[in-house]
Amino acid sequence: MNFIDTKLRGVKIVEPVAYGDNRGWFMETYNEGEFHKNNLYYNFVQDNQSFSAQKGVLRGLHFQNNPFAQAKLVRCTQGAILDVAVDIRKGSDTYLQYVSVELSAENKRQLLIPRGFAHGFVTLTDNVMVQYKVDNLYSKPHDRGIQYCDPSIGVKWDITNPILSVKDTTSPMLKDSDANFTIKVLVTGVKGQLGYDVVKKLTQEGFECRGIDIDDCDITDENAVKEYIVKYNPDVVVHCAAYTAVDRAEENEAACRKVNVEGSENIAKACRLIDAKMVYVSTDYVYGGAGEKPFEVTDKIAPLNVYGKTKFEGEQACRRHLEKLFVVRTSWVFGKNGGNFVKTMLKLAGEKKELSVVSDQIGSPTYTVDLADFLFYIIQTDKYGTYHCSNEGYCSWNEFAKEIFRLAGKDVRVNEVLTKDYKSVAARPLNSRLSKKCLEECGFGKMPTWQDALDRYLKEIGK
Repeated sequence: MNFIDTKLRGVKIVEPVAYGDNRGWFMETYNEGEFHKNNLYYNFVQDNQSFSAQKGVLRGLHFQNNPFAQAKLVRCTQGAILDVAVDIRKGSDTYLQYVSVELSAENKRQLLIPRGFAHGFVTLTDNVMVQYKVDNLYSKPHDRGIQYCDPSIGVKWDITNPILSVKDTTSPMLKDSDANFTIKVLVTGVKGQLGYDVVKKLTQEGFECRGIDIDDCDITDENAVKEYIVKYNPDVVVHCAAYTAVDRAEENEAACRKVNVEGSENIAKACRLIDAKMVYVSTDYVYGGAGEKPFEVTDKIAPLNVYGKTKFEGEQACRRHLEKLFVVRTSWVFGKNGGNFVKTMLKLAGEKKELSVVSDQIGSPTYTVDLADFLFYIIQTDKYGTYHCSNEGYCSWNEFAKEIFRLAGKDVRVNEVLTKDYKSVAARPLNSRLSKKCLEECGFGKMPTWQDALDRYLKEIGK
């Protein structure tokens, strides 16, 4: 079989190969093994057939709502039809777009339509027979239709007076429909700060998502990653999992590289197999930290430590395999789920009345809730590339600590200490300022200030 991509992800033209002789011909109309070779995993459970006596019969646009959504493999075994699939998944960058393909007994073509798409066809001849497989049983309570002439979609049926059923004449427009489809998102590192808030944001917005961690899938196992991602078949993978122990990475470079480089590359390879988008979350530590000017995404890469080096190598590994890639560099993250600088300062405030905090490392604290909001919006676009995303404004770790104690009402004296006088295993950049010009240029606007983000975070954790 030949599988031909269309402009809609997952919608494919399937061309069986017919073998003929003087008696006629023979062909396979479905072969599970061939589908699997093409990373298509469907469990078809029902075969349907329709007959239309006249040219101009229009059936559609139809679908079943979740949890009884159906994928379809459609073919025309007598006569000819114009078969149509419409993307009605919220969050898709092809939302409301459609493909139309002529299927006929003569050309033997089939159309594979995943869940999340509305389907319909118009007969191009008299006496038309259509057969199709579905991967979920019929459910009357979930059976839905939308108007074939919905102007928000604008299907060109090339017919003026179609022959319609009563159901199809009374179907609503999509804007009035209760269609409940969204793109499907897989989030790695769900037990971490960012992964937790990305899943929370997607869930709040009603998106279909799944968060995983090492217990679900070890990203350093290439075969396990391929199997998991191909079978789940997400539209987007938001890759938050990483080896983030900066000091420990200096002594465990191989382990750090295995996660940040090899693990990320495994995910990128799997995304390429299924034509999925990927978000790779990177770091300000890819830069060398010289000067005081905010780094642009095009500035020289010069990491000072193993962590920064492996995160950039992870970026490059993903770029080698994917065009549908968002690389998002961020800095100084803090969130509810997991340890961070804010929690450390609050803990120390209960133990000490005086602290020394580095005053010559400058960057932007970033609230994972705000970063998750940005990722939620960017995955709904096709604006691929490299971005900086952190909360607005800059401060030193020392200034950050003082603001934490001020907002939390803690009476702690914060002394200044220079990086050269503060012992750490891994070198840290003095300048972690990230220019967010790229966000505004792509129409995403500015992030909230780090002070506003910190205030909201302290309220979230009850401090």
